[in-house]
Amino acid sequence: MFSPASQAQTFKPIGGLDCNGHSKIQKPLRPQDTCTDFHDEYGKRGYDNGYYIGHDEPSVGFISTVPHSGNNVQWEFTLPRERPVPATQSFENFITFWLSMALCDPNSGFVRGPCIPDSDKNNPTSAGSAFLEMQFYPPGNPPFITQISCDLTHWCASLHINSLETMDNGDLNPNCTETTNFAFIQTDGIPIGPPGPNTMTNASYTPNSRTLLMNQGDRLRVTILDVPGDVLGGVMTMIQDLTTGQSGFMVASAHNGYQTTNPNTCVGTNFSFHPEFDTAKFGNFTSWAALQANVNFSMELGHFTPGAHGDNDSDDAPCFPGPTVAGCLNFATGGDIDFDGSSYLFDWPDGTRNNATSVAIQSVKGGGIGPLSPSDDTGKYDQPFPIIQIETDVAASESTCKPNGVGCVVPPVGAQFYPFYAITKNGGNDDRYDDRENCTLVFGNFTNPDFNTFGGDAQYGTSNLYWFFGQNTSGPRTNPCIPHPKGQDER
Repeated sequence: MFSPASQAQTFKPIGGLDCNGHSKIQKPLRPQDTCTDFHDEYGKRGYDNGYYIGHDEPSVGFISTVPHSGNNVQWEFTLPRERPVPATQSFENFITFWLSMALCDPNSGFVRGPCIPDSDKNNPTSAGSAFLEMQFYPPGNPPFITQISCDLTHWCASLHINSLETMDNGDLNPNCTETTNFAFIQTDGIPIGPPGPNTMTNASYTPNSRTLLMNQGDRLRVTILDVPGDVLGGVMTMIQDLTTGQSGFMVASAHNGYQTTNPNTCVGTNFSFHPEFDTAKFGNFTSWAALQANVNFSMELGHFTPGAHGDNDSDDAPCFPGPTVAGCLNFATGGDIDFDGSSYLFDWPDGTRNNATSVAIQSVKGGGIGPLSPSDDTGKYDQPFPIIQIETDVAASESTCKPNGVGCVVPPVGAQFYPFYAITKNGGNDDRYDDRENCTLVFGNFTNPDFNTFGGDAQYGTSNLYWFFGQNTSGPRTNPCIPHPKGQDER
């Protein structure tokens, strides 16, 4: 009655049925894919066929009760710039950073149910929910399908969606526990290959001449918004490269081949994903994600150990000779669970030329940090997010972290260092951040007096037993640098 997959359905031996690589019937097309970390319905670690798949995702959530703050946002930031080797490269510290949004998917979640697109009437605990990660990939470690980067020098990005498949009997489907939809951001908006979990091919993960490539240090304006319609419509992610004048976009539409998955049979159906909520108020989160996430920015850490053979630990595989720096990708056990890789060394941006620069987040206008949403009266992106929440789920990967919150510490045991968010107004020790004394949010090891570090690692707070003990959070706090764009001219 609760067969995990229909015997009449034939699935490809390689595909996207399980982002974590543990499907009983299919190997992953891209084994090093970055997935949404999930907890179970009781607030415990999420296991995929017996494997904990946790990731280390230090994140800043942006919270607002303003209409459309949950389904129409615009960001502005500057991409990192690499320093010549032997300086630490961005890909050594993080495999991606991402912007997120909660999406409707009636087939996804612990308790599946109807979901009304763009509506705060959805109950987060019962409406089916998927999770959008607009992922940005650093340069220097291609090819993308087996390693990290699109090429040696450029950044690229994707519209990446994860769903969680719970069968009618309440168990996660062992054949398609966490499905993936994936397509690069393209200059023409057309996926290279099929993006659906059941349909994706090697072409889906292979950049072509129409894949939007961005230079190091480029200033980007990124918009995530809903396009009406259940065939051609869906959530759209758009990048405007303000430095080069290029742009690209992707719509998670049925027309483009995005799919929802039958949680009992793993069969996919073309589907248009729309934002789940109208506002980004506290509590409007994807119910099954380890982070309390909707409109968030996050770094994805713990997936690279330098050296031809890493440290010869069980979490160091597979390994590659380069092409820029030899090292191993930590995916066999979900990540760098002994915290001895690049992410946990003092090799983070610090304003010196020993490391790549940090991503630098500002706002579209107004001198503050974070996204803006549009107001009904002006139609412009002029509504700031007054509340932020700093969080991380690294503790869930710590063997010392217990369900009562004991041992759930930041930095994790074994790490020499754990990076943190900071804000500067005056440039600090890197003149790249000196922009008319506007606030800039950076990530790394910024400690001089020109930076507000929120207490360094103390910014991550303590174990959140209400949500998931493996999540540490500061709780909601005032945005220390709120944009004030109303009445100002466009830049």
